[in-house]
Amino acid sequence: MFLIPGVGALFIFMYLRPHEVFELLRPVSLAWIIGVVALGFVLDVRVGFSRLRGSPLLSLLLSLFVLCLITIGIKAPSRISERLVQLVPALLAYAFVSLGVQSLRAIGVTAGLLVTLTLILAVVGIDQGASAPACYLIGGLPDAPAVETFDGRPCTTTEQCTEGGLPGREYFCEKPGLFDTHSIGKRVRFRGLLEDPNELSWAIAMGVPLAFALFERRRSSLRLVALLATVVLGSVCVVMTKSRSGALSLAAVLGAYFVRRFGWRLGALGAAAAALPILILGGRSGEEAQSSSEERLECWSEALSLWRENPLMGVGQGQFTEHHYLTAHNSFLLTLAELGPVGLLLWSSAMYFAFKIAIRIQIDFAGKPEAAPARSWAAALTASMAGMLVSSFFLSIAYHTILWAFLGLVGALYAAARAHRPDWRLGFGWRDVVVVVGFDTMVVTGIAAYLRLKGV
Repeated sequence: MFLIPGVGALFIFMYLRPHEVFELLRPVSLAWIIGVVALGFVLDVRVGFSRLRGSPLLSLLLSLFVLCLITIGIKAPSRISERLVQLVPALLAYAFVSLGVQSLRAIGVTAGLLVTLTLILAVVGIDQGASAPACYLIGGLPDAPAVETFDGRPCTTTEQCTEGGLPGREYFCEKPGLFDTHSIGKRVRFRGLLEDPNELSWAIAMGVPLAFALFERRRSSLRLVALLATVVLGSVCVVMTKSRSGALSLAAVLGAYFVRRFGWRLGALGAAAAALPILILGGRSGEEAQSSSEERLECWSEALSLWRENPLMGVGQGQFTEHHYLTAHNSFLLTLAELGPVGLLLWSSAMYFAFKIAIRIQIDFAGKPEAAPARSWAAALTASMAGMLVSSFFLSIAYHTILWAFLGLVGALYAAARAHRPDWRLGFGWRDVVVVVGFDTMVVTGIAAYLRLKGV
């Protein structure tokens, strides 16, 4: 299991961005991390810990990756190197996790790391949310390269920072946090891939089911404390992000896990009791919420317009913001506008097949005590993907590296299941295509009808 340390380093790099905080780690780059992971993967293959097992999920994501490159090459060839910087890490995150973490034990180790990272994010977010606002200088000081420089003066409004600051400079008033983080609009966030409060809350929601599965696998006091801390601290942090999509995502995660664990009636009641305070306290209200909703509807309308103007191949991967000042705020519409119907089909098919893997493992291996670990991880990943699916209706996360890494965990679970029962396999056939096309059609036509109803 030489790959596990490399995969751990990759997740730490994606979630925490320590090289941006600690001077000693400045030389560490994504290329360096990928090299370490690749070396561990080669060693694992050589000694037999890992095998090169393909799957329909890998084929779908590879096809999506190729289509992204084709659309960029046709629509924006000068920007292909820029887009590769986003796409290659996502594909490698999937590949290294799915092909390298191919045992239930390795999945458990990886899940433990992800729960730890989730707790760290939640603690940082809560500390930030509890801090008193302070002034930040935009553009940095003349002798400092920082884009946003901590001023240190307490404040309640931006005007207070401007009045006592340097003449002619722009300031804002935000809450400072650990690791040189700060809020945005008083909404807590992290940095790097999770600098958007909505994406921070989404990442925390996806980590919660893994804490349930770890406790289910071994009911120790330490794991119970970790579970309670993940649920409580994660919920508090999601509320502090003021993210409506994050609150809905966490509610979906809890609902999916509770229903599986306690059945439809008790599970639904338990999930409602746990999620109701999050839904009530989370999100924004008043004019701010209204403005956010109007912006989202405008983005959806623009996505459909771009697709109508480019019905076959879209405007090219990553080119949505070249046509509109905001992103699509919907992963289905984003892939449709940027990649056309085929791109939407491939991305939706990957999400669908990941669900299929997790659900079929729970059904096909039911009643077999030796398969209990596989069923536990399948249930946890089903819940995580439920949160993923909900967030994808409100966020542009189709190519997000963390999303592809979680899909890699599903691929790893598929490989582990096949290693224990080689005759078990899942295919992606025409019936699956029909289901996905039907779902995509329902989503796109439903959004279009809703926009007409709202007069957008």
